[in-house]
Amino acid sequence: MSKKLNKTNAMQAPTALATQKSGTPDSDQPEVEPAEKLQKPDDGMARPRKALASTDINLIFYLRLQAMLAAGGKPVKDNSATAFAFAAVDSLGVRDGLEALLAVQMVGVHSLAMKFLATAALKDQTDYGVEASINRANRLLRTFATQVEALKKYRSKGEQHCTVEHVHVHSGGQAVVGAVTATGQGRGEGNKGNGDQ
Repeated sequence: MSKKLNKTNAMQAPTALATQKSGTPDSDQPEVEPAEKLQKPDDGMARPRKALASTDINLIFYLRLQAMLAAGGKPVKDNSATAFAFAAVDSLGVRDGLEALLAVQMVGVHSLAMKFLATAALKDQTDYGVEASINRANRLLRTFATQVEALKKYRSKGEQHCTVEHVHVHSGGQAVVGAVTATGQGRGEGNKGNGDQ
């Protein structure tokens, strides 16, 4: 029974933030289980820890709550929004705290964009309503694309990669294979060492 209760509590973790321990004055912290209990492999928190790349239970609860609310869920009784938000964040395979924050933002932006697209598709929607909803969705989807690029750039540590697929070297020509570093003095100026000016 206690295993089932722990699993239920883990699934409803975001709602723990909305409720405070009764009878505790000035308590603005959510109830959390002792650290020893959270270290057990069967505590229901292994997947959230992996998905959000954190062992900090408060961070996990708040990020899950934010993702669920951004997906249009309610803090108490919306298991589908909670499951969707968590699965969406999990699917991004975050590696650290910064990626977790960005993943939660991405889920929120995506969810809101889809909401505006659904509003634009309503049967009796006015022309102005369709246009306004599509414009909002378009801005959000551009933001989402920017977030995807930011995530890619962060994961590659800012390295730029260039792939050359086709190289044609005609007779008498020369080709260099490998890294090439330009050492010219500036644009339009030659190298004094070889007589160019």
